[in-house]
Amino acid sequence: RDGRPCGCGQNGCLEQYASGRALQREADDIADTPGLGDALAQVRAEKGSISGPAVSRLVLAGDPGALEALRRVATALGEACGGFQAVLDPSLFVIGGGVAELGEVLLEPVRLAYETALPGYGDRPVAEFAIARLGNDAGIIGAADLAGGE
Repeated sequence: RDGRPCGCGQNGCLEQYASGRALQREADDIADTPGLGDALAQVRAEKGSISGPAVSRLVLAGDPGALEALRRVATALGEACGGFQAVLDPSLFVIGGGVAELGEVLLEPVRLAYETALPGYGDRPVAEFAIARLGNDAGIIGAADLAGGE
């Protein structure tokens, strides 16, 4: 309830904690931490801001600050999926968007947070996690499909 303001007018929406923008926000915060955020601070100094693709490149390069930003976002997503599991009991979570392009690098900490947040873990079915095949184009492809078919 008292979470970050969202563009929808509410506070604390999942998008504010588990999205590309959330990853950029976390990276920007970590850039202010000497040592851990040095590479992120360097990107911000050179470019004026830290883009999602820049964070992803640093994650894939093993930069500790970028990995911490990803861990924070993945933890929020995994914990939310644990709550969704308790209510909806899906067998599969499909993760999409730009951050999902990190694949297993993203899914590993998501699964860990999911397992720790899932009520009754070990005594109930556990959902699988997959990366959406259409990536950032999923929304536009879905809209085109809806517009063309009746």
